[in-house]
Amino acid sequence: MKRLLLVLVLIVVAFSGCTENSPSVAGKSPAELKTLSVAAAENLTSYSIKSSMTQTLKLEAGDNATAEKSTTITENAETAATVNLSSLEAHATGSTENQMEISGQPANTSTTNADVYQIGNSTYVNDESGNWTHLADPRSKEEVWGPDKNNQAKAIAATFNLSTTEELGSEAINGEDAYKLKIVTGSGDQSNLQNAAFAIAAKVTQYPMYLPSINRTELNETGKIEKTIWISKRSYLPVKYQSSMSFSMTPEIIGALDPSTSQMKMFNQSIRLGEISVSIETEDIYYDFDKPTEITLPEQALSAPVITPTQVPMLAEA
Repeated sequence: MKRLLLVLVLIVVAFSGCTENSPSVAGKSPAELKTLSVAAAENLTSYSIKSSMTQTLKLEAGDNATAEKSTTITENAETAATVNLSSLEAHATGSTENQMEISGQPANTSTTNADVYQIGNSTYVNDESGNWTHLADPRSKEEVWGPDKNNQAKAIAATFNLSTTEELGSEAINGEDAYKLKIVTGSGDQSNLQNAAFAIAAKVTQYPMYLPSINRTELNETGKIEKTIWISKRSYLPVKYQSSMSFSMTPEIIGALDPSTSQMKMFNQSIRLGEISVSIETEDIYYDFDKPTEITLPEQALSAPVITPTQVPMLAEA
């Protein structure tokens, strides 16, 4: 489902109402839970998910910077989606709020919304103006969907199955008793940390206009990743997944794009930017497993203009 969530601009609403119990997990061992969770997710016919993501960047102005010169950029994204794995259909609604706050100035806030239907190999998007667009994939719906490409519950269960875990007791998630386990970070998480850091550095430096560089030693010393999963005691399906990532870095610009040659020209001396403190928190809540689900496309979407992959470059040039 991760691929579909990216296509549908799905990143997602925090759900609260958790009550914590004793710190010991009774009943199933982590090894048993891993096997049972993958097996349960394998046979899913439908599910719903509510997710949230909050990313906060605090940028210092540079050498000798003070709090009065800092800039804080916050992105909050929320998504709710229903997925019917039997009929190969999904519906998602989401919103993203971006806020930039420069010390001593009023905050600048913008919000975007998305309403997206995935019906077989067709994606219908309702934009901010209420206009619908129909994106038609030339592949068959079976090829677009999978096997298991859009079963995010199974993807999380598979990650859980391959991870080292620590028992954290149990909690009730929206009335569902669940085992709570910490997923121990591994080498793959370090790669995710570095990728996230470079992506942010690239955005800040306006790559590919400028080429950024990050200090991996600084990143590894300040980086912290935590992941937690909750597995239902009744169905053994994941009912909640939570992650957090934080780090600090001081990017440098080591090159710039030469417009006359379209080649990157390296600097003799790098340009050191201010420190960037990063915090990224995500949460997914899974529910309504195997609930009879009917996803109906709005009538307005049926008459939407059809766009195929071959037309996308033409639209970009227009």
